Amino acid sequence: MANLAHIPLVFRILVLLSCCSSGLMAQGRFVKAIIPDQAIIQYAGSIGYLSAGIGYNFFKEKSTLSFHYGYVPKNKGGELNIAALKFDYKPFAIKIGDQLVFHPVNPVAFVSYTFGQQFGFEFDSQVYEDGYYWWSPALRQHLGITSELKILGDGSSKIKSISLYAEANTNDLYAINWYHDIKGIPFTDIFRLGFGIKMNF
Repeated sequence: MANLAHIPLVFRILVLLSCCSSGLMAQGRFVKAIIPDQAIIQYAGSIGYLSAGIGYNFFKEKSTLSFHYGYVPKNKGGELNIAALKFDYKPFAIKIGDQLVFHPVNPVAFVSYTFGQQFGFEFDSQVYEDGYYWWSPALRQHLGITSELKILGDGSSKIKSISLYAEANTNDLYAINWYHDIKGIPFTDIFRLGFGIKMNF
């Protein structure tokens, strides 16, 4: 016959184990949530000569939120460090055979921030009177379009697919300058091209 005096201790142990397992499960869900769905490497495209990033897929991979760090070396026009937050949407998907998916027209929007002493959210008020320049030296808002070709994996590795993409984008400063000088600035001159690769996990 069980000793009733031991029941409270056993009960406390069970409650403690239950709390620990719940905590571990919650921690596991949190860790799983912050693990990115993709890794990205991009050449050019307004966020550095070369940039690297991580992305998170939403709505069954129809959209992606990604974070990028880009670098421009000194011999490519001046050393720059750029951070970007990018959102893209894939409204159309065309399957080509069993292993290829083509996303022809994907709208993209992102903001970028360039670090450095010569950059800031606003111009130096001691040098320029308030409102002299409407734009920010460091912060740019971009709109663009990408085309992406996804190569699906065979399920034998953790990499579900590899995507190759091209992106054309412009920013607030380029677009407004073009609007004020439509005859003098060709429309194509306000766009920047970038090319990249994504590994989807």
